Amino acid sequence: MRIAEAGSNASGRVPRLASGRDPRDLVLSPAEGYLLSRVDGRTPWRVLREIGGLDPCDVDRCLERWHAEGWLEFDEARSRAAPQRARSAGVPADTGSSSPPRAPCAIDPALEIPVEAQERILAFEARLDRPYHEILGVPRDADARSVKRAYFELSKDFHPDRYFRREIGPFAERLERVFQRIAEAYELLSDPTARAEIERALDESPRATSSRPESARAAAAPRRRFHGLHPRELRVLAQRKARAKTFFETGMAAFQAGRSIEAAASVRLAIAFDPSNSAYRESFASVQRKASEERARQLVREAERALELRDMAGALRLYEEALLHQPHDPSANHEAARLALALGEDLRRAKEYAARACELVPENAAHRRTLGQIYKSAGLVANARRELEAALKLDPMDAVARSELRTLA
Repeated sequence: MRIAEAGSNASGRVPRLASGRDPRDLVLSPAEGYLLSRVDGRTPWRVLREIGGLDPCDVDRCLERWHAEGWLEFDEARSRAAPQRARSAGVPADTGSSSPPRAPCAIDPALEIPVEAQERILAFEARLDRPYHEILGVPRDADARSVKRAYFELSKDFHPDRYFRREIGPFAERLERVFQRIAEAYELLSDPTARAEIERALDESPRATSSRPESARAAAAPRRRFHGLHPRELRVLAQRKARAKTFFETGMAAFQAGRSIEAAASVRLAIAFDPSNSAYRESFASVQRKASEERARQLVREAERALELRDMAGALRLYEEALLHQPHDPSANHEAARLALALGEDLRRAKEYAARACELVPENAAHRRTLGQIYKSAGLVANARRELEAALKLDPMDAVARSELRTLA
């Protein structure tokens, strides 16, 4: 296929990695590496030209070269691409007719956010009323580790900081709404007491209403249960609402006093005991945002103390925990990369952290040097040389980068 034809003939083709090929063997620039990371077997060529981080013609050249060298294969785009994108966003495809079709005008290619990302945000936003485990894309009985991993993966795509200082128009508000719901799902499913209350509410929901959105069921539940309830059941319901109110008031008092983590824990319980109260949910968003910032700072301080004690494994675990709360913190990503490299247990994970730090602050010499060291340890000499040379260009006095460069084979 010629490059000139890519804009039209290639628009319906979907690149995917060829089976049996390891892309880590490729010698790539950071921009090429980013483009290859977007090749997932779902994203069409035409979308990659917009989100690939390169000029469209350069995207075409890369895709053609990788295909000619056997790294990529192509599929034809299918009409059910939207449900596939919904699944890739961590939400189930909506096969029913209860939700109205999305207006095409919601997509705006002029914004500084890829069309594919806009589509994923809209798909996720349309399903925010689903039960928490469905929002995270995990089974209802998922363990804490699975819940945490699902949240971490979703936060990389939907955290508002990913598009910091970009003009994304109405998607700024949409992204906030989506991420708030993801964070709410993670926090409540990670709290054993809150999760037990959520499970109890799900168990009490009649099967006939199980397909209705969670918020609609929650809003209808009090009306449904007030009819035909025994006085004892009415007392239990009133007690639950009273407990929720107490939790909420306690939480907001803590929030006003600057104790955000304590406040978030209380408001979580308020939501669990009275999920139909929209005021609790609305307040939780701002409370949890502050709590995440505070918790991330605490974890970074703990990681620094662990390093003082030469506990590198403990420090890495703490930095990774901090990244759950602030996934786009360049410093925390860089420190996690350095520690993962030093421990030598998972170079792929180290590379992921270092690459993200470079993407967030590309002009930081230390970030580029660390990425180069990781490539060197992985035996990817050309990639290592490129990153170490970039580090020296940014900081000619970087003695470590210069020494690493001299010892390259």
